[in-house]
Amino acid sequence: MKILFHVASVAALVFLGFAGGPAACSSNSSGNGAGGSGDGGGSDDGNCGYSCTSSGGSSSGLVLGPGGEGGANLMWDMNCSKGQSTSISGKVYDPAGKNPIYNVTVYVPGVPTPLPALPQGVTCNSCMDLYSVPKADAVTDPSGSFTIPNAPHGANIPLVVQVGKWRKVYTIANVTECQDNPQDKLLLPKNAQGGDSLPQIAVSTGAADSLECLLFRMGVDASEFTGGNGGTGHIHIFTSPGGATANGGSPDPSMNLWNNATDIDAFDVVLLSCEGAETMNMNQQVLYDYANKGGRVFASHFHYAWFDTGPFATMINPPLATWNTGVQDKGNISSNVVTTLPGGGAFPEGADLLKWLGNVGALGVGGAPSGELPIVYACNNANVTSSNTNSQAWVTADKSAPVPGAAEYFSFDLPAGSSAEGKCGRTVYSDMHVSGGPGMSRGSLAPDYASSLQIVPDQCATGDLSPQEKALEFMIFDLSSCLIPIGTMSKPPVPM
Repeated sequence: MKILFHVASVAALVFLGFAGGPAACSSNSSGNGAGGSGDGGGSDDGNCGYSCTSSGGSSSGLVLGPGGEGGANLMWDMNCSKGQSTSISGKVYDPAGKNPIYNVTVYVPGVPTPLPALPQGVTCNSCMDLYSVPKADAVTDPSGSFTIPNAPHGANIPLVVQVGKWRKVYTIANVTECQDNPQDKLLLPKNAQGGDSLPQIAVSTGAADSLECLLFRMGVDASEFTGGNGGTGHIHIFTSPGGATANGGSPDPSMNLWNNATDIDAFDVVLLSCEGAETMNMNQQVLYDYANKGGRVFASHFHYAWFDTGPFATMINPPLATWNTGVQDKGNISSNVVTTLPGGGAFPEGADLLKWLGNVGALGVGGAPSGELPIVYACNNANVTSSNTNSQAWVTADKSAPVPGAAEYFSFDLPAGSSAEGKCGRTVYSDMHVSGGPGMSRGSLAPDYASSLQIVPDQCATGDLSPQEKALEFMIFDLSSCLIPIGTMSKPPVPM
């Protein structure tokens, strides 16, 4: 195994550009281009992306990055035998180090560290707006594994692990030329210290679920939880009726989160934990506008009230779903992961979710048949059929459930009616809970807020995630990521 250091522990990197003047670029047909697909194709990208030499004509190594302006002093394969190349491989896990994570981009940046700060708040940025000039990259598969082909070699090679605005930078002590360089366990960041980044996440707590505690069990540091809009943390707690509060108290979301665009637009992701009744004092237009601007929304159970009336119901056609109001408790069921589109085509992300859930041990347990996900306290507030073409079901009740085919969670991308390239917001509706609310069990696992105190994260239960929590973890990272249009494959960014 190669030795990695978190970049904050390295006093300095040899990453300051090269001597001898600016680089001159040329097309490269040798098959040594940087890229994540492994096809070896290379071309001149006009910015020293693949094949560059110093203006003096030296061919001793491939130096990438804008010379004299802090570009990367990176060396590429020039002397490998046919069939050999330099690669970097490994596996990426959640901040807790327990579950491997799918669709994480791992890359060697073409700019100096520390990397530029990521934009905060709702944006409709493209994926490339978030990456720091990737020069060689790959994306993790459903096992969390990656291999970066055609990687640079040498000492102190920076390596970025990133999904959306979750970003952590490592430094590889040495990458050996013309062979694979496997790395030790890589984690997504648990806090924003030492140059790491997290998205700004707002959580509206509720009396009948505890999404906020899921983030804590995923490994996010307690120091990142803060009450309301301010503070230095990235997990912002807003207290709905009966919900938990942060240390020092938390404000009402109807007055401080979804009351106006200024407040909600400060967040990258909004998590709406079930309140045990239809949401009070909603401003549906504010949430609708937020999602259309690129906001990511996760809504649990009774938060269907945002969608069955108001602009989500009147401005989107065909409708998102057929809605059933009230509790609609269907007990404990088994469910299927959806791997096809409404029209019958392939749904690659669904197929990858199925593989991922199998890899993390969430299928065929708790009495569920082989290949199925058990759900404790399932509900049926949404039916999504092939006629609801703006929505994509991800998990549905199996044939033995009281309502076979009921959508246990589904997503829709916005703006509705735009092309796949024009969409940048995603909303998930879930009839799966983290728990039944404060003091309620998580299946066979300990309940959150077992005492009378409901302080997040102090009173959150610890331990492994339940099978349905693992499915929700997948979706939270999917929500945070660059948007993969429904029906397309995850792929690494184009090297620059």
